[in-house]
Amino acid sequence: MLKAVVMNDTATRYHHGCARVMRLLVGGLQKHGVEVIARSAARNDWDQDEAFLSALAEADVIVINGEGTLHHGKPDGEKLLKIAQHPARAGKPIALINALYEDNPDDWGTYLRDIDLIAARDSDSAQAMQAAACKVVRWLPDLSLSAPADVAPLPRHGILVGDSVRFEKRRVLARAAQALPGARFIPTKTLRGRIWTLPLIGALARGALYRLYNGVMPLRAPRFEMAPDEAAYLREVAGAELHITGRFHAICLSMLVETPFLALSSNASKIERLLRDAGMDASRIVGEDALQTPPETAPFSEDELRLIRAFRTKAQAEADRLFEDIAALASR
Repeated sequence: MLKAVVMNDTATRYHHGCARVMRLLVGGLQKHGVEVIARSAARNDWDQDEAFLSALAEADVIVINGEGTLHHGKPDGEKLLKIAQHPARAGKPIALINALYEDNPDDWGTYLRDIDLIAARDSDSAQAMQAAACKVVRWLPDLSLSAPADVAPLPRHGILVGDSVRFEKRRVLARAAQALPGARFIPTKTLRGRIWTLPLIGALARGALYRLYNGVMPLRAPRFEMAPDEAAYLREVAGAELHITGRFHAICLSMLVETPFLALSSNASKIERLLRDAGMDASRIVGEDALQTPPETAPFSEDELRLIRAFRTKAQAEADRLFEDIAALASR
């Protein structure tokens, strides 16, 4: 079997969307005869990681999971791309996949030109990387959409409110949850410690975490839970009538299980790009003012459902072709 190392393993951050991306990435490579022999965690100093470098020496291909790391010239993004010109590469082919690319320095193009296969997760990123790399760059929807949800149909009830990577928007979302009777606040991230599962102490700890994480001090917090894993989170989303969130992957997974959503913008234009590529308009992206008196329903139209289903079909077909091409790259 061919061997790969994966850089920017975001599953280590206990984020359900990222965990799903990594699971499907590793599984997609395995399906096409490529075994992942090492994974370098997000923000890891991979060039100082002897175990990773040792595995890299044995690999047939290097796969960089771009996700939302390559934007606004972030040092973490450039550190990933530097593998293209690092001696440890030793001539091995590189695939940069599932990548957002936004507002980066022109000189990042020198890294991109040394990468063999580039696949963006949105069309704007593909255009930007194609211009910078002077080579063809494909795009396909985020890998979280590249396989069915495998969640049994559930009766829908109530409103699910999520979180945001941006603190000030978490406060807006938390206040919206407080304004909606019976709303549940369930972030896309989780914590694995046993304390969160203890009946009394866990409830007190969750209440304290809710206030600290969101910067709000309500006398009575809404129902706050942390889904322990991807499957549990998907069940929560699939069982809601409406999902209000500021997280890109929360929108992806809402699309996956056809739960109507409203979104606050994130720390890059990732949500706007996602909806545009799906053929949807921007009406489901709302301003902070709209959540002062948040709506209790926002059902999908038949046209929206048609677009979402077509987008999922594209994601699944194009992801399979991508993994096939990475396998071919590895066997060169």
